[in-house]
Amino acid sequence: MGREGRITIGRADRYLIADLDRLAAEADGEHYITAPAAADVLEIRPADWRYVEAAGWMAPAGTCEREVGRYRTVTVVLYRLGDVRDLRDMPGVDWEAARGVAKGKPSPLREYAKLAPTRAAAVKAFCQELADRHGTTVWAWHSPYSGGWELDWARTECGPTKETVRAELAADPIVGSYADEITLCPTWGRITRQARQLLEPGAAVVLDTETTDLYGQTIELGVVDAATGKVLQDTLVKPTEPITSGAHYVHGISDEDVANARPFEKVLPRLRKVTRDRIVCAYNVDFDRAVILGDVRRAGKKPGHLEPRESWYCLMNAYAEWLGSPRWLRLGGGHRAAGDALAARDVLVRMSQGRGNTFTPRPAPTGDPVAGAPAGTALAAANA
Repeated sequence: MGREGRITIGRADRYLIADLDRLAAEADGEHYITAPAAADVLEIRPADWRYVEAAGWMAPAGTCEREVGRYRTVTVVLYRLGDVRDLRDMPGVDWEAARGVAKGKPSPLREYAKLAPTRAAAVKAFCQELADRHGTTVWAWHSPYSGGWELDWARTECGPTKETVRAELAADPIVGSYADEITLCPTWGRITRQARQLLEPGAAVVLDTETTDLYGQTIELGVVDAATGKVLQDTLVKPTEPITSGAHYVHGISDEDVANARPFEKVLPRLRKVTRDRIVCAYNVDFDRAVILGDVRRAGKKPGHLEPRESWYCLMNAYAEWLGSPRWLRLGGGHRAAGDALAARDVLVRMSQGRGNTFTPRPAPTGDPVAGAPAGTALAAANA
């Protein structure tokens, strides 16, 4: 700034105090603050700041990234301090009444917010119209991490593409102003669509094993139908090695319990039958697939359709992605094969329901020749 002539440089690189004071005055109000800080400037409750935005008095001036934990960052919306200060002189607004509101009482500022629809109301209205227009299920979730909305929909043969929805979003006179704050087709949406496909009749089963040790031999095998939850196989299996004390502590199955059980080669035909032409879901595929294939090899049999990795679907990895979690998530079952398979199916059902709000097509008005009947889905569309 000295070389630019904005401040005077004296001896020993000293500066005139008057120049520094002038720079500070010029910069006053130019820095950015967060929404809670903006509420402090106006002396209102942080929760009431949303009414200021909804009334159209204030728009974000920028954003910054803030670390949350070790693996995630969130986008924080920022406002120019000078713009916030200018609000104090807005005519017709009783700021004193807004500042004196007791905790838990409605703010008088909400009356001004009625002049403009809130972002949430605009997004939800758009999602319902999207569901009605294309005859499909739509999910909309407000992310507490980014502060924005995430939107996805069930794919149908005649349904909208991502490009179609983006164009309709931009053309909407109300929600279009929030288009930059809406993410289409997030990761959890793709997984929700996959889960819905896996829950279709005949599409998949859910499998679980209990073993002699970590990556040991199978001593209990449970398989349930993904679509209905019906138990297709629930049997103890006699291993060729003893059950370790650590494994017994987890599942409670002893050597005596499996002494008269059938060996793996005797239960394998039933396992082949109930899993044929279906995707095999397991909560921890790396574990259960390795255990099953190890038993198949020891039995001197061919794995057939149980071997290809694409024949399996890991519910644990999918659930972590669906939630946006970087960590391994415990199933929370009772550590018996059939019970854990049913608990894993519950996770699949939960993912199939989407996140946030669900919007389904409303019945067409009487006499309307256009019926919004959804078309059949395809696995390729579910993975799109």
